[in-house]
Amino acid sequence: MVTSTFESAIYYVLLPLVALIGNVHWCNAQLMLPGPLVLNGANPNERQITGLADPLTADAAISVEAIRTNRTTYTTVNGTTLLNGTLVPAPVNYSAGMVVTILPTSANEPGATLDLNNLGARPIVKAGGIPLDSADLWPGVPSRMIYDGQRFIVLGSSSIPCKNGFSVGAREYCIEDSSRSEVSFFDAVVFCKNRGARLCKNSEWVHQCLRIPGFLGTVLDYEWVDDAANHLDGGKRIGNGGNGETGTIPGIDCKHGSSIASTTSVRFRCCMTR
Repeated sequence: MVTSTFESAIYYVLLPLVALIGNVHWCNAQLMLPGPLVLNGANPNERQITGLADPLTADAAISVEAIRTNRTTYTTVNGTTLLNGTLVPAPVNYSAGMVVTILPTSANEPGATLDLNNLGARPIVKAGGIPLDSADLWPGVPSRMIYDGQRFIVLGSSSIPCKNGFSVGAREYCIEDSSRSEVSFFDAVVFCKNRGARLCKNSEWVHQCLRIPGFLGTVLDYEWVDDAANHLDGGKRIGNGGNGETGTIPGIDCKHGSSIASTTSVRFRCCMTR
C-alpha cells in the first residue's frame, strides 16, 4: 500500500483513477516509476509504503521485514561435498562482503564447497582459513558465512549439538557414551567414518575418563584410540592393563593402556568434532 501523494510523472497517470474511486489518499498498485517517488503526506503515518511482497529480481524494492528476516540471503542447501543452494532474487555474481545463511540437509564431508545459483563452487572455511572437517555443518542447523572474494568463511563457532548416544567431551568434540564390540583397528576407523564420526584420540578418551566420574563404569575392557604409538603395524589400546610402571596393579583405569597389533580385535568408541 502506498500512502501519500506523488511528485513524479506517475501522479498524472494515477489521478484519473483516484477521481473515479473517490476522494481518497491511498491506492494499491504495482508501479513502474520513471523517476523518484516522493512521499510528502502531512502525517508521518501517511509517508510510508506497506505490503511489499518479497523481491524476485535484484532491482526490486525490499521491505525492512524481508531484510530483518534474511529472506533474500537464506537458502536450504543439498549435498555433502558440493553444497547447492538457490537465493531469491538470484545474485548476478559473488561479491566480497556478501553474507548468506545456509541450512544444510545433510552433514558435510571434509573440504566441502558451496555453489549458489550455479555461480560456481567456492571453498568453505572456518576462522583462520581452516577447511571444514566432516560434520562441521549439521543438518537442520543454520550456518551464517561471509564471502571474502575467494571463499566463504563461517562466522562464529561451528560447534554442533552432540547426536543421540554421544555426550560433550569438550568444546571441540563429542564422545560416545558406551563402547562397541571388538574389531580390528582399521575396522573401527571405517565404522566411525561411516557414521560421520571418527575414532577417538588418546587425549580425548583420557580427558573424558578423568573428567566424568561415571565414564570409567562404561569401560569394559581395552578400547582402541587413534594413536599409532610409533608402531609400524600396531595400534594404541587404552583403559586396561597397566601404565608401564613397576608395581602397577593391572585393571580398568583411565591411565592404563598398551600397544598391540592392529589386526587384534579390541573394543572401541567413536568421537565427533563439534
